[in-house]
This record gives sequence, structure tokens and C-alpha cells, in this order.
Amino acid sequence: MKVTLMMRTAGIATITALGLAACGGGSGGGNSGGGMGSANSLNPQGSTFQETLQQQWATNFHSSNPSAQITYTGSGSSAGIEAFQTGQSSFAGSDVTMTADQQSAANATCGSSALTIPITSGGVAIMYNLPSLTKPLNLSADTLAGIFMGKITTWNDAAIAADNPGVSLPSTGISVFHRADGSGTTNVLSGFLDATASSVWTLGVNKEFSNWPVGQGATGSSGVAQGVKNTPGGITYAEVTYAKQDGLQTAAIKGAQGGFVQISSATVAKSIKSGFSITGTAPDLAGTLSFTSMTGYPISTVSYVLVCSTYKDAGLGTLVRKYLTYAAGPGQDVGTSLGFAPLPKSLDNKVLASIATINQS
Repeated sequence: MKVTLMMRTAGIATITALGLAACGGGSGGGNSGGGMGSANSLNPQGSTFQETLQQQWATNFHSSNPSAQITYTGSGSSAGIEAFQTGQSSFAGSDVTMTADQQSAANATCGSSALTIPITSGGVAIMYNLPSLTKPLNLSADTLAGIFMGKITTWNDAAIAADNPGVSLPSTGISVFHRADGSGTTNVLSGFLDATASSVWTLGVNKEFSNWPVGQGATGSSGVAQGVKNTPGGITYAEVTYAKQDGLQTAAIKGAQGGFVQISSATVAKSIKSGFSITGTAPDLAGTLSFTSMTGYPISTVSYVLVCSTYKDAGLGTLVRKYLTYAAGPGQDVGTSLGFAPLPKSLDNKVLASIATINQS
């Protein structure tokens, strides 16, 4: 099954770096308040999935461009798209593609076509808090769906035991934490479960659910990760960076292809190479994920930037192009230590070619 990519949220990271001004051609020097930025400042927002990586990119980029400022707000993919299409951000980070209406609004704001361009990839980690277990748990798609549907309520349930033969499982109750806000991460998780465990997962695919049958909602990836960190028996889903910084365990997941696979840059890259395809027409590179085709870590995704093909402020367009050329070039290797995976080379070459067209018409 193919699912149109969509996704995520968090806090605010202010990093000094090359300033990218705005789609709507804002003027002046500041990056305070609304508007799309200026020729020496950039105010992107959106995906929390990208947040730590955007921080590091901005720090590194600042080393060569000390005069400008980037303030990335991890507000979630939904909020990022809204800000971009209404002219309140220089560009958006999003784990989901835009709807037709959102695309039309963004085109009007840009005064040109808005482009959807992959910028990184990563896995949605299934993280849990069971200190008594010294080895990672195995969870099949059906078992994971049963947990998030509230059908599996203790850690020694027969389904979990079947995935983990010979492991002494605690009788601790399972406490599910899920995103309460619109999140590309939720879209990816639900897309995976819908594609690989639809007989158990019956909610379909969406960025936000008002009818979670179990668990507690929290805002942002940091919110759900903190919930699990503070709750023995807790489980949630978020980018693996949060598992690392909060000391949480991550499960090996079994999807449609092969056995149980632990999340890593290499296993995510393998899944993107086998499961992502472009549906847009260059320079637009929107695409779809086929979770049933993924041969590596099976809950993997591409995360995008949404940009104007031509910025009304030519200086801004130049700066956006320069920053994103760094991100899609040398910046790809930066994310490995943070749990991200570089884009497959064949895809990255297309991304660089797409970025090179910004403000070149």
C-alpha cells in the first residue's frame, strides 16, 4: 500500500546562521513577530522531526556565514504548512505533503509555484520504558497495532511473548502516549499500521485522531517522550533523537518484509531506497511511501521542506537556495549521529537539482 507522505512538532530553536528572508518579500532586518523573514534572517517552522537536525545545520552553516540568523520553530507539520501558506514563515519543514487547497494557497502567497522537496529521512522509533529488560523488545506490526488500539494492555501479553520467545516479560500495565496535535509522525505510524496490520488497526491514516481508543495525548515529540520517560510501562512513537536524549529503549519492528529490524541510519536508508517514490514533476519532488515494500526499518519516512520556486525578494531566494544546498549536500552526513539517515544518492542528486532552480527562472 502506498501512502502520501505527511508529518510532525516541538519547541523553538534559535540558531545564528545565514539569514533566509521571505516568500512574501519581507523587508527590514528583524525576524520578530509575523512575516516571512528578511534578507538576513530566516524564520522557518514546522516538523519537529527535523528540529534537532535543523539546529545542527544552522550551527554548522553559521561557521561560514556569521552575519545572519535562523530561528526554527518546531510547531508541527500542520502548523508549519499553515504558516507557510499564509506567508508567516520563510519555508516550512513538513513530514507530509500539502493538500490541493494548501498548495493553491501557498502558490498564491509565493506568487509562484510552491515546491515540496525531500530534505532528510529517518525512522519513527517505538520507544518504551521497561528498565528490567536489558535487550530490545521485538514487536510485530500486528502486536504494535494491538497496543495502540488498546487490545494489548500488559507487557506479558501472549502476543508480545510470541514476538519475544524466551524473554521474561513483566506484568506491568502498558501506558500509551500519543500525539494530541496534528503530527506527520502520527501520519507515518498510522500509515505503517494501516498498510501492514489493517485487520487490527482500524482507524485509517491521518495526522491527528480524536478517537484514540487508549492512552494519553501530549503535544509534540518532546511531550510524548517525556510522558514515557516518567511512566514505567509507557510506550510511544517519535523520532529516535528523543529516545537517545531521554534514555528510552527502542523496539525492533517487523513489517511486511523480513524479520525484526532495529532502527538505525543504515536500516532507514535501506527502507527509503526500497519504499519511496517520487510522484511530483521536477522540480517538485513530492512522493509516496510504500510500507509494504520497505526492506529495512519498516516505519521510515522522508521529511520535506516546502519552499517557493521564486521568492519575491530575490536576496531571500538566493539565501534559501544557498542554505538548502548545504543541507542537501554536506549537511546530509551531519544527521547520522542524531539518528537521521542521508537521502539515497539517487534521490539526493534530484533534490540538489531541484534546489538549484530556486529563484533561477
